[in-house]
Amino acid sequence: MRLFIAILFDEATLDAIASYRDRLHDVSLEGRFLPRENLHLTLEFLGELDGTAAVERAMRSVRFPPFDIVMDRIGFFQRDGGDTWWLGVEKGNPVGKLQLELHKALAAQGIHTERRRYVPHITLARGVISDAPACRIEPIRCHAGSFDLMLSEREGRGMRYTSLLSVPLGKAY
Repeated sequence: MRLFIAILFDEATLDAIASYRDRLHDVSLEGRFLPRENLHLTLEFLGELDGTAAVERAMRSVRFPPFDIVMDRIGFFQRDGGDTWWLGVEKGNPVGKLQLELHKALAAQGIHTERRRYVPHITLARGVISDAPACRIEPIRCHAGSFDLMLSEREGRGMRYTSLLSVPLGKAY
């Protein structure tokens, strides 16, 4: 199973995020734009695992209060074969601390994840997008009240994401 852990968004937030994705689409038809239902904020990419029990134990052990997320800019990562365009989370947001707590909990269960620096973002599109500079935007604010274990499955030309477990945030640590 190909798995990751993410924060999912309510309908109004998905609409706001999708509007920025659509603005990128308006300036370029060359990219691969994520469908609205796949927009999420990844906390940890786990890759291929045989089961979920250890991941579920790790997720349930994390104690972190709910918080607000503010997305305040569009940017991109340069990659071979095409850039990754994203909506960035404001610097200093608690999501980085949540990700670190989750990372530690996964390691305690023997699950090792990526070591590169965590940059909280929502992927909007991949590929060549002409005339779309990285820029500040009208901020999008939403509430993070839970995080989910997600199954990623290839479906036709795209991916389908399914939540396997949702863990509420709530207990301050």
